Amino acid sequence: MAYVVLIALAGAVALLDWWAVGTDRRQIEKWAKPAVMVVLIAAALLIPADSEAIRWAIVAGLIFGLAGDVLLFFDRFIPGAAAFLVGHLAYVVALLMVPQEPRGLLVGAVIILLVAVFVGRPIVAGAWAKSRTLGGIVAAYMLVIGIVVILAIGSNSLVVEIAALLFLTSDALLAWARFVGSAPGGRVAVMVTYQLAQVGFVLAIPTLVP
Repeated sequence: MAYVVLIALAGAVALLDWWAVGTDRRQIEKWAKPAVMVVLIAAALLIPADSEAIRWAIVAGLIFGLAGDVLLFFDRFIPGAAAFLVGHLAYVVALLMVPQEPRGLLVGAVIILLVAVFVGRPIVAGAWAKSRTLGGIVAAYMLVIGIVVILAIGSNSLVVEIAALLFLTSDALLAWARFVGSAPGGRVAVMVTYQLAQVGFVLAIPTLVP
């Protein structure tokens, strides 16, 4: 099972990346961060799947995540956020192919409503204070990641639920640090939750059945 080896390799490179982020070794982070995504894309192409359409939607999300990683590393925030936005839309497409459980959708909606009130509102206000364009992009991004979380919880796939919630945590930490103030765990917490989320989306491919 080559995909198992690839996921293990991605985990090893991710550990190196977390160490590089925590010790501010930018030259290592420069290649380790995108390398994790390249290996995960390869794993996603090999992992068993009941639906090739779902697989390719998730692969598309990973590819745009890779693009976003590179752009954010070079401090291109708006293009990077746009790449991640498209990546999340790809995950929405994948999750829309899966039957949704109404109770799960309701639970997801309640979670997102609470996050929007207590976390999202100050983030959007901080971004809006910098520029209206930036505020609009951040608001749109938060709307889409919210939809991902709601659909993930409605899908009844525990793996994709955890992945989506990890992504929400990572995005919230990153945005809070950029637009509000210091966030718990700093860049390491952002990276750990983000990369575990991407691993989760790869592992979720076999569990998502149309």
